[in-house]
Amino acid sequence: MLLIFLLTCTALRAFNAQAKVVEKFDLCGEMFYKNKEPQGMDQNAVKICQMMQNKPKAFFATLYSTRHKIPLYSAYVFDPQCLQTATEKTAKRCDQWHIEPQIYKTSEPAHMIRESTAKEFVATYKGRQAITANYEHTGYDRGHLNPNGLQCGDARLATFTLTNAAPMDACFNRIQWKIFESYLQSFLKTTFPSDKVATFQAYIITGTVPGNEKIPQIDDCEDSRDFEQVTVPSHIWTAVCIKHLSDDRKSFSFGYLGENKPEFEIKIKSVSEMNRKLNELYKTTVKIFDGDCFSDQQSSKDAENFFLNLIKLPEYRNSLKRVRSDDISGPSPTKYSKMAQS
Repeated sequence: MLLIFLLTCTALRAFNAQAKVVEKFDLCGEMFYKNKEPQGMDQNAVKICQMMQNKPKAFFATLYSTRHKIPLYSAYVFDPQCLQTATEKTAKRCDQWHIEPQIYKTSEPAHMIRESTAKEFVATYKGRQAITANYEHTGYDRGHLNPNGLQCGDARLATFTLTNAAPMDACFNRIQWKIFESYLQSFLKTTFPSDKVATFQAYIITGTVPGNEKIPQIDDCEDSRDFEQVTVPSHIWTAVCIKHLSDDRKSFSFGYLGENKPEFEIKIKSVSEMNRKLNELYKTTVKIFDGDCFSDQQSSKDAENFFLNLIKLPEYRNSLKRVRSDDISGPSPTKYSKMAQS
C-alpha cells in the first residue's frame, strides 16, 4: 500500500501539502507564546505541525483528537504582511480539502492528500479523522480554526485541511463567527500599522470544546455513510496574545467565546476569564498562555473594551439578522479603538 501511495503522489502532483505528526511541538514550538503549548487539553490527542512540501517551516500547529475527529485547537503566529497583500475582496478561497495520512500511521508519508483526487485512501484514513462526507447534508460547515481569511499565500492554502476544521453550525459560522473574524482582522490592522509591523508579535489560538452531539446523525433516509462519526463542538473560542517586542507595558491579551448555535452571541473575556470558563467546560485545568499573557494589565482591558464597544452598537445587533455568508455588513471597528499606537 505504501508503494502505491508513493507512486500516486508522484503521478498526481496534487499531493502538494505536507504535515508532520510529532511527539512534541518542537518542530513548530514558535507558534506558541514563549514556546509553551496550552495545558489541560487531551494528552492523547495528536500533535501536528502543519507544513507544505518543500517549505522549511510549519505554518501552524494543531492538536487533533482522533476520538472526536476534530481539532482541539490550532495555533499560529499572525503575519502582518497578510494584511497588506490580501483583502476580503481579492483573497481567493481554495476549497480543496486535504486529509492527513500520518494520523492513521506515523510511518505513512508526511503529505496531506487532496481528498478529491485520492478517494481510494479515504476509506483507510477515515477511522481516525473526519472526511468531507461526514459533513454533507448535516447543517454544519467545515469551520476553520486557523481562519483562511487571516492568511495569505501558501499559509492560506495550508488551512484547508480537515485536521483544521470542526463542525460549526452554518449560521454561527457564517454570521457571528465570521463577523468576529472580520473584527479581529480590523483590530490587527490597527495594532500592526504598516510603519510598525516589527513592533509586536501576535500569537493566536482558536479551539473547540467537544460536545455530546455527533454527525452525521442517523435519519430515516437511505444513506451509505457511517453515522455519528464527528463530534460537534459545544463552544468555539479564540485567545490572542500580543507581545510588544521592547516594552511589556504595551503587551496585552484578550479572548472571545461563543456557543456553537445560531441564536447565541460571542462573549468577550480576558485570558484569565477564558481559562476559568474552559476549566468549567473541559472539567480540567486549562492554561492557554504562559502567565496568561499580561491579562491583568490595563492594555488588556483596553483590548477587551475595543470589542465590548462593538457588540453594543446597533449596527452589530442588526447585522446578526441580516448578514449573509458572503456579505459582512457590520460596523467598521477601527474608529472605536482605544489602543495606543505609540
